[in-house]
Amino acid sequence: MATLYIAYSEELFKAEDLRKIYRADTEESAKEGILRLKERWGKIYPKVVKKWEDKAYALLRFLRYPKEIRQFIYTTNQLERLAKEIKRRIKVIEVFPDEGSVERLLYLILREVNERLNSRRLRGFNEDGIGTYHVLANNAFTQ
Repeated sequence: MATLYIAYSEELFKAEDLRKIYRADTEESAKEGILRLKERWGKIYPKVVKKWEDKAYALLRFLRYPKEIRQFIYTTNQLERLAKEIKRRIKVIEVFPDEGSVERLLYLILREVNERLNSRRLRGFNEDGIGTYHVLANNAFTQ
């Protein structure tokens, strides 16, 4: 999405700058990366850089967590896998008699995936103090 409005010849350079932001160790170094991004690309792509500046607080929230679990927070692999599993199961059935049958199938798929994921041990969540996060009403995390 960030490279959607970027010329192809400059995409590689911009992706490298964005990678420095995402792979930063702290929020402060990521913010410095955004400033470098603004200096380098702000005049050429002001709308893209402005969106990064405006949404940096949300984009970089994952940097507040231990490095071991960050990849599980910002990756979309699980969602992509779930979508692929749903497509695979729907392809077998071809025709659904009513809306309720679709809902039942989705429920069973989600239940199975949930059981499978709950039995998994995620790398980095076993250390002391990790895994004791709670969601508050405003979707903020506390430990």
